[in-house]
Amino acid sequence: MNEFRTALVAPSADPVVDKLPPILRIQSLVRLPFDARHTLNRAVLFHERASLTVEWITRHVDVRLTAGSLVSVRWLGRPVSVNGAVRISRLVLLERPHPALNLFDTVPTAWVTERDLVKRAAALWALLPRSFGHLFNAVFWRGDRFHRYLSGPSSLSGHHAERFGNLRHSVEVAERAFELGARERRVHPGVLIVAALLHDAGKADEYQLGYRKLELSDRGKLVGHRLTILEWIAVARAMHRVILPEVHYLALVHALTSAKGAPAWLGLREPQSMEAIILGTADRLSGQSDLLERHAPARSGFGRYHPHLGGRPFVLAPAG
Repeated sequence: MNEFRTALVAPSADPVVDKLPPILRIQSLVRLPFDARHTLNRAVLFHERASLTVEWITRHVDVRLTAGSLVSVRWLGRPVSVNGAVRISRLVLLERPHPALNLFDTVPTAWVTERDLVKRAAALWALLPRSFGHLFNAVFWRGDRFHRYLSGPSSLSGHHAERFGNLRHSVEVAERAFELGARERRVHPGVLIVAALLHDAGKADEYQLGYRKLELSDRGKLVGHRLTILEWIAVARAMHRVILPEVHYLALVHALTSAKGAPAWLGLREPQSMEAIILGTADRLSGQSDLLERHAPARSGFGRYHPHLGGRPFVLAPAG
């Protein structure tokens, strides 16, 4: 194989290499024959602070490495550029979630094109205490699940029923909840933000592409997103040793499961904490605001009917 090589500065003397993020996401990965016994692996790695193409040669293919995986780079002595890619020793798959990594910093542009939305989500995650950040990362460490959470809708025909709708709704709810919570003395901001970011996370597995359009998956029909996120939280705590005080865990689960006016026989509890009350309020505001905006008239008056609004929305044109 013909190779064009360009020597790079050694990692210890290269400030660019030194400042590369320690964890990156595989955006794409291809494997090609190198010779009779070796495989050439080439990957595009992404982080909000850096994007680079690397390649390495192996005798045995690590099939665990796939697009969407989170990895760290093992350098190969003095870095060399080979046909536009940096030659490395290998990529190491990171199987355990890192509490300090802001997962939203690893969202490739190909996953979410609305970068301002990703930045807003990253800013919210940065407000979380370490324990809740670890929990969020443990739930979404799998790239395929995180991708579905980011790119999927929040409903089939209701509010935020578009690509990236679930992320947009989750960010809106978290921002509204944080603003409302700032006015209250007895509110735990960490519980409020993580509950808002996770309250519809189970919808990542609630929908699937049917014959012609999106439809409910079997999990969506039989289990639903409320129970799905509880399952994910339980598995994340058990598998990855997320250290979360019991009182914080109970406050989070209560905020995620309590429901105003639910029949007693369902076993659901009325909201009994400010976090639960504020989350419910912010959730309804985000949903109703999106539906009203979509169905409002161009000027003052009544808009188009939608069953989730209970009628035709009435709006006033902005003054002036």
